Amino acid sequence: MPDLPPYGNPGALVADNVIPAANSYRSFPNQVVASNSLGGRVQGAIFARDAAQNVYNYAGDASALYRLVAGSFTVATRLVGGAYSTPSDDFWEFIQWGETVIGVNGSNGDTPQQISLGAANFFDLSGAPKARHIAVINNFVVLGNISDSVVGVQRVRWSAINDATNWSVNAATLADYQDLLGDGGWIQKIVGGEGGGYVLQEHAIWRMTFVGSPLIFQFDKIKTGIGAYAPQSVISFLGMTFFLGNDGFYMFDGSNVTPIGQNKVDNTFFDDLDNNYIDRIVGAIDPNRKIVLWSYPGIGNTGGNPNRVLVYHWALNRWSRVVGIGGVGGSGFNLEFIISSISPGYTLDGLDAVSTNIDTLPYSLDSAFWTGGQLNISVFNSGHQLATLNGSALPAIVQTGEINLIQGRKAYITEVWPLVEGNSASCQVSVISRDVLTQSVSTGLAMSPTSQGFAEVRNIARYHRFQLTTITGTEFDNLQGIMSNPIDGGAR
Repeated sequence: MPDLPPYGNPGALVADNVIPAANSYRSFPNQVVASNSLGGRVQGAIFARDAAQNVYNYAGDASALYRLVAGSFTVATRLVGGAYSTPSDDFWEFIQWGETVIGVNGSNGDTPQQISLGAANFFDLSGAPKARHIAVINNFVVLGNISDSVVGVQRVRWSAINDATNWSVNAATLADYQDLLGDGGWIQKIVGGEGGGYVLQEHAIWRMTFVGSPLIFQFDKIKTGIGAYAPQSVISFLGMTFFLGNDGFYMFDGSNVTPIGQNKVDNTFFDDLDNNYIDRIVGAIDPNRKIVLWSYPGIGNTGGNPNRVLVYHWALNRWSRVVGIGGVGGSGFNLEFIISSISPGYTLDGLDAVSTNIDTLPYSLDSAFWTGGQLNISVFNSGHQLATLNGSALPAIVQTGEINLIQGRKAYITEVWPLVEGNSASCQVSVISRDVLTQSVSTGLAMSPTSQGFAEVRNIARYHRFQLTTITGTEFDNLQGIMSNPIDGGAR
């Protein structure tokens, strides 16, 4: 909870490179490269599965689309129409429609693209307008923020029922459109679902319900004055939609909008965010760990690439942050895109795309990783390569809130026990202190625990915080905090 004052803070002031867990934190894994490089900055991707459970991965940069084959991305750009023109502040958004993947890349980009799973190349989805956003609602492909009129930024348009290739407005096929005029601003995202969905504008949220002819879809504005600040921050899972508003992070359950970052991380996030690259904020869901992750460009980013990841555990209502190796001032967690992924399967020949040396493969040959189908979080790093988050543990930094250990008096501390569980866990402890709240804090040396499990320190002060730092590559099961042996150090 870095937004709250240090003294009496009920949370952690710093929780970097960790995952929130019940009453503790767990280690956060580093990136493991799993593919070759795309041609440029990755501006969107999708993982899809066919009826036989084969996994397909497609990705796009500004000028080309790619498909992943045995760990290697190959160009899958359309054969007719030439290279694409994806604006730098837009993304490729994809949906799976049966055994087909359809993608859009902005109302100033290109004709929507489609590819049959397993095919070699994308091709134009004729008749469909250019669009920034795409979703599947009921049995329709739905586009938003489109190019076919002067009010297109506020227009929702949908295909014929069960036919993604038919976009002519027709009462018989149910293809039509709706303009969401007013002060809601641009359409920022469309969230699909069975029977209906939701449209998030900059300052409004609409429910989109299938009602049949003659309306086809009924639009009801359910929230005014709140919406999505960054389009790709919107991510949905199991009826929950998480997004960044213009004043913080929210969760929407179809009826209620709940602030989830207020008095916790909102202010810290906006202080760190590089406002020149708001469009680069991207959300992803890790269903296994019940966390939402938002990558964003913070202070010290390179060329607008995200160098931080905020982590929110929705079941525990707790936050953490990923900053990579070296901390906030270090190398960061540089990436271009983050995505909820399905691990692809590999053949023995396909292993060459990961490593030509069997001894340097990131997993043993009998690992389930190579068979595919696992739900993961993946990223595209600053080298345009797909990377899984299955590596060794990043160095964790957790700092407690500030406390007066002996009410109204100074405390003398000689021993601090780090509460870090795990056979391979290795950590150090720093004591951070001051005598009055108007002073700057003083940080002691990072001390390693003795064989008895405590770190030997010498500190006397009225107010104390404690910082735990784990060693790069050493995993831990639970990091809970510290115990200490405060001795009355007097009142002066």
